[in-house]
Amino acid sequence: MPQRLPFSVLNNRTIVSISKTFKQQLKSMMWVFPTLERELMRIELEVDAEVFLANALASSLVTFVSVAAILLFFSAVTRPVGIATPADPLYVFGISLLVSSAMFVYIMLWPGWKSQQRSADIEKNLLFAIRHLTVQTNAGVPLFRAIVSVAEEKGGLGYGSVSDEFRKVVKNAEGGRDLAQVLEESARRNPSHYYERIMWQLANATRAGAPINVTLTELLNYLAEEQRITVRTYGAQLSPLALMYMLTTIVGPTLILILMMTISTFVALPLNVTTFSVMLIVLVLVQIFFIGLIKSRSPKVAL
Repeated sequence: MPQRLPFSVLNNRTIVSISKTFKQQLKSMMWVFPTLERELMRIELEVDAEVFLANALASSLVTFVSVAAILLFFSAVTRPVGIATPADPLYVFGISLLVSSAMFVYIMLWPGWKSQQRSADIEKNLLFAIRHLTVQTNAGVPLFRAIVSVAEEKGGLGYGSVSDEFRKVVKNAEGGRDLAQVLEESARRNPSHYYERIMWQLANATRAGAPINVTLTELLNYLAEEQRITVRTYGAQLSPLALMYMLTTIVGPTLILILMMTISTFVALPLNVTTFSVMLIVLVLVQIFFIGLIKSRSPKVAL
């Protein structure tokens, strides 16, 4: 178990104790998060799914109490000086529930986000790492020595997360374990679909005694073609995204402003600094949204 669980407001011993106390209740809730255990394994977080769920619930409960206490304290302090603040219990409960629910959802989604991030880090350098293996095996180097060669690459010449994962493969294989079994375990604990498929193919080829260089060449061609398809798909998505961007940040605000100015000649509309400030803030938020959307859809490939 890590030294401290992510987003935990309590120590690990307390969280484990809570998970043991409510073990049956937590297990009955696990059907809502069927992939949680696999995601925790793939981000190499050594903790049971029930313990992670207990941590999320505990953190959410503490957040609920903290937000409610802050709202009540703020209301008590500002009321005597004449500042009107909503202290209705229903209001306090609603805001606290909203914030704590957002905290719970964020914590439960965090392993999936980390898994996707790790998958992108692996796939960014996977093509070059497989090409390295292909060159080595075509030269007559055994697969294990080729994997060692990739694992030993560091710094600017390394292959990032792929080299890190290959170091684990080398460490386990040097401990006396079968290379095919080690490759299968590496495939299971990694979130990248392409990495998983390549490791399974190498494990099967190792067991069957098939020519590794032929297998790697086929895998290299497959991976390169898949990445080309990913890039073409991303290029096809940019056109509608650009159209949506122009409509929401240029055409839409301009038409709304012209319409408001036209209507204001017949009806009194609050066209003041506040109105334009709100429009500016909304436009900035839309800009940030589109930047994040385009960045999230950009393929993590290296051709």
